[in-house]
Amino acid sequence: MPDWFVILPAVGLLLLATAACRRRRLPLPPRSLPLVALVAWIGLRFGLVSQVPGASRVWLSIGGNLLVSLALIRLLIWLALELPGALGWWRRPPELLVQLILAGGGALAAVFLAHKEGHFDLVGLVTTSAVLTAVIGLAIQEPLKDLIAGLELQLSDDVRLGDLVEVGSDGEARGVVESVSWRDTTLKSFDGKRIVVPNTQVTGGVLTNLTATGALCDRFQVGLDYDFPPARAFQLLLRVARQNPLVLDLPPPEVRVHAFADSAITYELQVWLREPSDGLRLKLRSDLLQQIWYAVNREGRSFPFPVRELQRRRPDPEAAALLGPLKPEEGRSLLAAHSLFAGLPPEELDCVLEHSRVVLFAAGEAIVEEGASGESLYQVIDGRVDVEKKLQDGQIIHVVELGPGEIFGEMTLFQGSPRSATVRALQESRMLRVDRTGVRELLEQDPALLERFAQLVSARRRELDSLGGEERQQETNKLLSAMRNLFFSFGAG
Repeated sequence: MPDWFVILPAVGLLLLATAACRRRRLPLPPRSLPLVALVAWIGLRFGLVSQVPGASRVWLSIGGNLLVSLALIRLLIWLALELPGALGWWRRPPELLVQLILAGGGALAAVFLAHKEGHFDLVGLVTTSAVLTAVIGLAIQEPLKDLIAGLELQLSDDVRLGDLVEVGSDGEARGVVESVSWRDTTLKSFDGKRIVVPNTQVTGGVLTNLTATGALCDRFQVGLDYDFPPARAFQLLLRVARQNPLVLDLPPPEVRVHAFADSAITYELQVWLREPSDGLRLKLRSDLLQQIWYAVNREGRSFPFPVRELQRRRPDPEAAALLGPLKPEEGRSLLAAHSLFAGLPPEELDCVLEHSRVVLFAAGEAIVEEGASGESLYQVIDGRVDVEKKLQDGQIIHVVELGPGEIFGEMTLFQGSPRSATVRALQESRMLRVDRTGVRELLEQDPALLERFAQLVSARRRELDSLGGEERQQETNKLLSAMRNLFFSFGAG
């Protein structure tokens, strides 16, 4: 009966500790090994092994007591190291250290029990046999090095699971850390390979942790024309980088002049992203290079390349049709298709087209950004764009999707106000950019158009939908006055 007074409270305490830890989301106490040890202890205490022959009964008793010893050691490790570490009293122990303490304690318990119950001196056998000692020493030399190196990795802050690392001075092993065992470190590479590196190679060579700061850095170079001023090149590259949603604001992207090459100024663009993934890093680089091409093209620039042979360059009809100016009849038809310019005579439409330009945007690129200033409106020639707006809580909502013939940005052009929304290309999209200079010349030729434009722009504003006719006219008059100041307060230049 006294034995049950020990067993039942022990089982009850284990169950209560498990429930409490699960409720507070703490590391659960070990249960499998204690339960197995409890069964073995019951068998030993209540004579369930009495049928075993005497010679084997000793070893069975040693085995049962060893299980109990291992269970007690495991519970002590949980109570003294894992639970206080989870409570923040000190750092949580690495799994390898737990296994090492358990293995060392089990070895000591095995030696003690073999000596006490089996009258077998394991220590004396090993120490008195020089050959056996040499064999064991040589056999465990390399595994012992890997064990110590693995323990060093888990105890230090140099590497953690999920970090992207390079092993070796030349980065011959590169991947995300999946596990650190007593023998080796496992990496998963970008192309799906599993790389197993001995712990001694990780700690004994050059180890580069690419995501130790919580973000992954990528640097690449872009060559631009010598006649493209570096200050404007900096602005263009930074604008493209900041518009990409994968690029972090902190640390901010940076641009540097890398070199004056034979045919170009080489700029180095440095960006940061959150995911420790080579796949995402390469995708971001591809997207940025693609968007830089479109941005440079819209600036009327090109990417230089070394010329080895002088010859007449043959024009590319497809590129000319895509990037060249619209034919007069095509441009007039496009402008007249929208109510803003409908009904204007051909000569007035030509005045607008004279100060307009065809520009091309990549999929995902921001055409205009909310809050930015501007002096132009855009009309979609082909492709589709998405209008999105940021709420006060930072949430971005979809407003509307625009297709060929639609116009956006007229509020900024006619009022001089900041952009009220961000417009982003959903696919490769060709736009007609109408500058304020062309509209100003048009109004100088026909001032009566100002009132018509004011009415159309006023009708476009959403807040006027709920106003009555008299209030709508008052708002239109205010807008007309603001537009007259904007377009006719400038000098002759």
